[in-house]
Amino acid sequence: MLLAFGIAANVKHEIGRGEGGLDIRRGTKHFAAGAKVWVLPPRWGDGGEQVGVVGRHRGSPGPYILLVMPRRHLENFRTQGVYSPALFAAMTRPMKRGGSPGTSFALWEDKEAAAQVAAMWNQPTMEAHFDEPRGWGYVPDPPPMELERDRVVFYLAHFNANRAWYSSRLPPREAGDAA
Repeated sequence: MLLAFGIAANVKHEIGRGEGGLDIRRGTKHFAAGAKVWVLPPRWGDGGEQVGVVGRHRGSPGPYILLVMPRRHLENFRTQGVYSPALFAAMTRPMKRGGSPGTSFALWEDKEAAAQVAAMWNQPTMEAHFDEPRGWGYVPDPPPMELERDRVVFYLAHFNANRAWYSSRLPPREAGDAA
C-alpha cells in the first residue's frame, strides 16, 4: 500500500572535504557511496542546502536513521512511492536533537511537488561568492569563466569542489599576452 511520495537520492561516490575540498572521500561518515537515502522537504529556509535524510547506516542492515546533511553530498534525485511502514515511521519520527522536542520533518505535499523539487535539485550548481558588490549566489557546476550579475561583469578568480569565488576586477594579463 502506498503511504506517501518521497524523493530518493544516492550518496555521491566522491565527496570533497577539508580545506578547499581537496580531500576526496568515498561516501560520508554515515552512508556508503551510492547508498539510497530518502530526502525530506527543506525545513530551515536555507534553500535546501541542509536536508533531512533517512537511510540505513553504512554497513548496517539495522533500522533506518534520520540525520541532517548537506544536499551537495547527494545526486540522482527522483520521486518514488514510500511503501514500507518502517521507512514511513522513520520519515515521520520526531527529531532527537536539533529542534524543539517532538518536532519532526514534514513529508512532501504530493507527487508533483516532490517531482518539481527533484528536477530542480538535479541541476548541478555550486555556491559562489562575489566581491563588489559583496554577496553570494549560485552558479552552474562547473562555474563559467565570466558572468553578469546586477549589470556588473564578474570573472572567475578561484574555485574548488565546494564553491567559486568571483571578482569584478579584470584578471591579470600574462607577460606574453598581446595588448
